[in-house]
Amino acid sequence: MVRDAAGKRAETLSLHEGATVKGLIDRLVVLYGEQLRGYLYGDDGRILDYLLFSVNEQDIRILDGYETVLRDGDRVLVMPPIGGG
Repeated sequence: MVRDAAGKRAETLSLHEGATVKGLIDRLVVLYGEQLRGYLYGDDGRILDYLLFSVNEQDIRILDGYETVLRDGDRVLVMPPIGGG
């Protein structure tokens, strides 16, 4: 899980104005290294499509995807897929 790679449950970061979800993901990979990259990116260098990202509890797929602009106080969650059976 992403939490395991980062070694913590939550992180608070200051980002530049106009930062996007993609920019945040890239910053987290720089902070936490290759183990986190392995949880987030496939061998092809693309973000794994089965991970769910939300900003303030809204799925980024109904916003602007990875280009969703973040604002001060936004809360971004990264979640593995939820399965059941």
